[in-house]
Amino acid sequence: MLRIKNLSNQYQKRTLRVLYGHTQATPYAAFLDPSLRNTDGSFRLPVDADTLPLDRAADAHSLQGGLVPGLVVARAANSEGIVVHNGATTVDAFGLLANFVGGTLDELGDENNVGVWYGKDSVYEVLAPAFNDTGLAAAAAAATAGAPVYLYPGPDGRLAEAGQVTGEQAPTAVGTGDAVAVLIKRDSAAKITIRLLV
Repeated sequence: MLRIKNLSNQYQKRTLRVLYGHTQATPYAAFLDPSLRNTDGSFRLPVDADTLPLDRAADAHSLQGGLVPGLVVARAANSEGIVVHNGATTVDAFGLLANFVGGTLDELGDENNVGVWYGKDSVYEVLAPAFNDTGLAAAAAAATAGAPVYLYPGPDGRLAEAGQVTGEQAPTAVGTGDAVAVLIKRDSAAKITIRLLV
């Protein structure tokens, strides 16, 4: 349930919606990694200066001070904790965040329980700003019939096409590396439909 703290947010839509998941998608009960909490227990956004639990190259993407459903998450090393993916090919993607975490749209409060959607071939509708639209229209238009447009975890945790993933995170060739999803349809700059690969 979305806990509205401000009436101006009453029409906020969930940025991740399961379309086909009756047998393919699994909602996984997970926990926030302790690194995402300040000493007073308040939520802390992952920033580019972080080195633990994942070495980050960019701040995690946020909306109104918190994380949004649809961001790619990974398990922290030697932990059951969930963190926003840093885009590195050495880090395995675990799934997509199911909750608003922190900020004015927070669904957790003082709790650390979060949901993660995963399941190969499950289909989702992802709303902006949970994905990076830069280059997606061109990639979708350039793809030949039947050729998939792979989506990867970007350095800020959002789904991105290969041309937007740079540095150590870059796949060596399109379709290699740690593709998280395949673009089924780019409806607009505000909405995409994807098929999950994790």
